[in-house]
Amino acid sequence: MAIAAAMRFLKPALIASVLLACTLLPLTWLRGPAPVPNNDPRIAITDLMPSLRAEDRGRIARELGPFALAGAWQLASDNALFGNYSALGQFADGTLIAFGDRNDALYFTPPDRPGPWRAEMYRPIEGSSRRGYIDVDAESLFIDPVRQDLFVGYEGSPYYYHFSRTLSWRETIPAPVLDRWNGNQGPEAMARLADGRVVVIGELYARWFDRRLHPALLYPGMPRPGEMPALFEVEMPEGFRPTELALLPDGRLLVLGRKLTLAGFRTTISIADPAAIRPGGVLPTRELARITDPRLRENYEGMTVTRDADGAVTVWLIADSNLMVWAQRTLLLKLRLRPGQRLSDL
Repeated sequence: MAIAAAMRFLKPALIASVLLACTLLPLTWLRGPAPVPNNDPRIAITDLMPSLRAEDRGRIARELGPFALAGAWQLASDNALFGNYSALGQFADGTLIAFGDRNDALYFTPPDRPGPWRAEMYRPIEGSSRRGYIDVDAESLFIDPVRQDLFVGYEGSPYYYHFSRTLSWRETIPAPVLDRWNGNQGPEAMARLADGRVVVIGELYARWFDRRLHPALLYPGMPRPGEMPALFEVEMPEGFRPTELALLPDGRLLVLGRKLTLAGFRTTISIADPAAIRPGGVLPTRELARITDPRLRENYEGMTVTRDADGAVTVWLIADSNLMVWAQRTLLLKLRLRPGQRLSDL
């Protein structure tokens, strides 16, 4: 996430050296019982839709373009594992999962579904380390559509992580290419394409004095230990940094972007066609929507695309509160394609 380095845990040079050495190790499987959830059911859910006046809804509708705001909730909890979510996905049974910046994961029922509403919180890497270092800052994920496994990117880590749905085992996949990105601007956005290829985008800018291009990786399949992917760049609206990718049903990608201004966060949703990816080239994106309304704007870093029971394409967004509950909120938004809006029209 692109917040000031002072808000990060400091990483001494010794730890950096250990991390580099770890990239030379083969992938590691760790198996065991699923971690015990820290189940505190006291999660407060506040529906924000009633607070939006008619004029607010009109302005929001204009900004969201082809999408309609179908739901907006603020989530809160006193549980120490709650919050700071930077990655979002949905399992085949409809359960949403959010991974966070402080070694936390939240499994929860979408709040627009009839009860009972369920929430379970975990530490995905409880009690385990690589020579004393524990990866904690999850920034991106996708879910295998068949096995329902989780593939997660961690900031500041030269590894990808592959978890079972229950977190009862995990696989670490050395990825030395990630060392090219500095620790605070790592694999911020990631998606598995319809043909099985995997795209990863870094949050940093690809070139000096250019605020539109960001470095990206293209793997021919699931990343293998030490594999060197093809390199390309992704173009974003100026000043926006990519925070997540999500696959549309037609194979195209939605790209979530975030910019911090003096007036607060701004969010953009763009679309890209992965068929246009070329090694060494630039993948263009086209902006579809923005979020600037003060009631809804926040640090959105997680996104997933699903279908509602009626078949409508749905986009879920979740905000990262950055351990600053006094200033930032954990917001969850649900967007749907407007009635009559076809996916092919995007």
